[in-house]
Amino acid sequence: MAESLETRVGGRLREFLDPVLREGRFTLSYRFITPPSSPDDDGPELIVDFSGTDSDLLLANDNELLRGLEYLAFETIRLGPEEHHRIVFDCQGRRQIRVDELRTLAAMAAEKVRQTGAPYHFAAMNSRDRRTVHLALQEAKDLSSESEGEGRDRHIVVCPAGMARTAPAPGGRGPRREYRRL
Repeated sequence: MAESLETRVGGRLREFLDPVLREGRFTLSYRFITPPSSPDDDGPELIVDFSGTDSDLLLANDNELLRGLEYLAFETIRLGPEEHHRIVFDCQGRRQIRVDELRTLAAMAAEKVRQTGAPYHFAAMNSRDRRTVHLALQEAKDLSSESEGEGRDRHIVVCPAGMARTAPAPGGRGPRREYRRL
């Protein structure tokens, strides 16, 4: 039987988080949650869920501190990029709220593309959010979704399946993109 992710990395996560929270004088606690899985679910295998009176600090500025802790934890425990989606840091259920929001946005974008036949360009988003949108659209055989751009400008374009995409010229920036929010 395969070793669970919590068994494999839980101790190392505790070795990182306990001193950070203590020395940072955060009034926070955390627990590990293993969400139920289903055959068609590609969600996380382990959620590190924070709570406490300093929760607002983790969630300020679009969850910047929470995301920073997650990144530092991954680097410290040497979790490879191909495994980053398997562990999620969350606080007060905000991650699930964001996942639900992204799935709704993906459905709205899909409907708009179906109605207009024109590509839909999402605003730039991080890799985890892009992954959530791609997964939400994977069953739509009449549509395709692709990530475009570099770095902080990386975003998703949803278009009808088989639509020819205009690729940027080598060394060029390509056509001007319109970024629309739903």
